[in-house]
Amino acid sequence: MKSQKHKTIGTLLLFFTILVLISSSNYVQTYTNEEYSHPTFLADEMLIRSHHTTVDIYQTDSISVSESFVVENTENTTQTYIDLWFNISLNTLIVEDGEGSLIFNWDVVSNSSNKVRVNFRTELNESQTAAFAVKYDLNTILNPIGSNPVYYSFEFSSTISHQTISYGMVVLLPERSFIHEFEDSTPSIYPTNATQILEKNRIKVTWNLDNLAIESNPFFLIRFDEPLVPEEDLAFWETKSAMFLVGFAVGVLIGISGISWLIRYREKKAMKKIGMTLLTDNQKSLIKIIYDKKGKVSQKD
Repeated sequence: MKSQKHKTIGTLLLFFTILVLISSSNYVQTYTNEEYSHPTFLADEMLIRSHHTTVDIYQTDSISVSESFVVENTENTTQTYIDLWFNISLNTLIVEDGEGSLIFNWDVVSNSSNKVRVNFRTELNESQTAAFAVKYDLNTILNPIGSNPVYYSFEFSSTISHQTISYGMVVLLPERSFIHEFEDSTPSIYPTNATQILEKNRIKVTWNLDNLAIESNPFFLIRFDEPLVPEEDLAFWETKSAMFLVGFAVGVLIGISGISWLIRYREKKAMKKIGMTLLTDNQKSLIKIIYDKKGKVSQKD
């Protein structure tokens, strides 16, 4: 009886131990998966008051990005840095504020995931703010789409690492490029509530968003036509203006020469007429003989 009782107790203990092990295993596995699947989970003691992104598509194979931040410490503890995520493929990273370069740590997690720790120039106490900019180039080359006409499609997904009050996005298209228009309902710009202005031969597309939660990834898309090839610059003497000036100058010279000849001709004719009027009959006869004989006058004549 005792043996059977001990056996039952042992079985219960074994069963309980197995349950504990299974529960612990599930807990560890769940924690690990959650930590991995949410790489943008960062401490919430920092608030981003302003985040503005400017994408400069200088050429279809040359795209630079500048992201400016104004961050605030919302905790009663001193903060010396902020962690930011950039889930894109980038290179040539620069971090700076109004006084120059800042110290930062750049951790390339994957080809399209980067964690950047920005160290503030001075410590931030509660409610204090710091402003800085992160600049980089995209490892992106836009390939032409279609054939008549050719157009390009640019996509950008921004990573919101902390609660953000105000977010602005600006895309500068290449010079002499225009928004591509589709015959059907295919959107050329997304989100569609963007504003467009022309700024020094470049179209500037702007979006403004408010109150973005941590981990949100606002997505932007823009399709634009192939940039127009500018006419080749000609030397000044090959331009129409130069040809006009040369023609005008030649015309003026010809006109001046003609007028001068006409004046001299009339003066000569007038002097000849005056001279003949003042000569005697013998002098007139002598001049006629000289003229008829082409200056060869003998003593006899």
